[in-house]
Amino acid sequence: MYAIIVGAGRTGLAIASWLLNGENEVTVVDRSVAKCESLEDLFGGVAVLGDGAEYGVLAKAGTNRADVVVAATGMDDVNLVTCQIAMHRFAVKRTVAVIQNPEYQELFETLGIGTVVNATRMITDNMMSALSGITSESP
Repeated sequence: MYAIIVGAGRTGLAIASWLLNGENEVTVVDRSVAKCESLEDLFGGVAVLGDGAEYGVLAKAGTNRADVVVAATGMDDVNLVTCQIAMHRFAVKRTVAVIQNPEYQELFETLGIGTVVNATRMITDNMMSALSGITSESP
């Protein structure tokens, strides 16, 4: 499988590492020169420098042959545009977007993003679960 990961933060790097360990082909796109250089050191030649919400950058990354595009930047608008370009300009069948603002989930789903990962909701749900047994206890 060939995957493109847009965003070389913690989430993007963890996904890239996991996919590479499964012997998949991965390219990571990020705007940071330092992050792209560190990706070269960590994984070899799998980094493309640029904005993943730009057609030319996605073309350089080989999106025309990608099986999946994962948009994992910290910016919901970039993740949405990245997935839309991948789907409509490159005919990528599977897209995954990480969102920070829970209010955007319905929009992303309505626009056909394959999988929407609501980071805020996941964190909040885990925190509420962890705190549920102690919130009613007295100090």
